[in-house]
Amino acid sequence: MDCSICKYCKVAFNTQWLEPQNGVAVCDPCYGEFNNMMNKNNNSRTTRYLANWGTNSATRWIGEAKVEVERAKEKVVKQLTQEAKQREEKWIDYLLDAALTEESHWDIQVKPGNGPSIPAHKFLLAAKSQVFKHMLSSDTCRASQIDSVCLPEFNHEELKTFLELLYCGNLAKEKFEMHYYSLALASHKYAIPYLEKFCEERIPNLIDLSNAFEVLEISEICSNETLRVAALELIRKHKKEILWSPTFEAFAIQNPHLMLHITRYCCTPV
Repeated sequence: MDCSICKYCKVAFNTQWLEPQNGVAVCDPCYGEFNNMMNKNNNSRTTRYLANWGTNSATRWIGEAKVEVERAKEKVVKQLTQEAKQREEKWIDYLLDAALTEESHWDIQVKPGNGPSIPAHKFLLAAKSQVFKHMLSSDTCRASQIDSVCLPEFNHEELKTFLELLYCGNLAKEKFEMHYYSLALASHKYAIPYLEKFCEERIPNLIDLSNAFEVLEISEICSNETLRVAALELIRKHKKEILWSPTFEAFAIQNPHLMLHITRYCCTPV
């Protein structure tokens, strides 16, 4: 039976013999909100009564009660809608993860630079990336019925991690720490906004003395100001250790333009 207040969720009774009195059934969230509303008004009823409780006061109380009921109804509906959306998202993630791991109904093979290819689904690749969408919908692909695509910048494990993130929308911390460099570059190359945001939020927490230059390279390639500032901040904070490290000379020779950024940033007053 539908709740008499929110009309949104079902009300179940413990036994088949238990019937709602006067034909009124109320779900638990609505009952709680309505009970809070009644307690609030009961606490102030004595004061109102002593202050010449009458028709006007009663009318005002009824109006306030209606407003409270509508507010409670909106709150309950919003809560139930959010819970339903979360359940749907988890279910979709589960189905996509199963489709990838079980290799069911795949229609394209994704080949890494080395290692075996991985079965995937064209619709998901096209939905996640504008580059893949254009690649798979071009006239050439339609004419040849393309059944494979090569992503040479990945090895097999990197490609597997990349597809897992595309399908499931999340990734274990250990996997991300291992493959963040290739994932960040792929997010830019294949125009995947969600992956770009995913990397931008997590890479700053991984920056240390061993990978500061690497993150700075990522920021340059991806034009990401957040990562650039995070890397430069750490370099400036530990400049004595970093600038005398074995990797600094090789980095300086290969990336003179980034050396300019480092020099200017380190010389800027904090």
